[in-house]
Amino acid sequence: MEGVLRKADKGILLFLQVQPKSSKTGFGDIVEHEDRQWLQLKVSAPPVDGAANKAVLKFLSKELKVAKSNLEVFKGEKSRYKTVLIRGEVSGKLQIFLSKYDLQL
Repeated sequence: MEGVLRKADKGILLFLQVQPKSSKTGFGDIVEHEDRQWLQLKVSAPPVDGAANKAVLKFLSKELKVAKSNLEVFKGEKSRYKTVLIRGEVSGKLQIFLSKYDLQL
């Protein structure tokens, strides 16, 4: 089973299961879906007009301390299962993020 992170040519791919309209924004558990692990991310924004996607990128930007311009919903824009591309050199910050949530690249 593949993990929630994968190295890619342009950066790192983060696999998220997004739960919109939650009471507060934050990470949840790791879930399994289609032979992959997904990190749950609960966001308070509704899934209307891209609001949930914007909330995902805003939250990740703050958590990873990366500019929003270095984050992109790479796949799954209209799905709960999203792949986010993290561009650029974020290795030190990403390691802090990984250890905080007990993840491995």
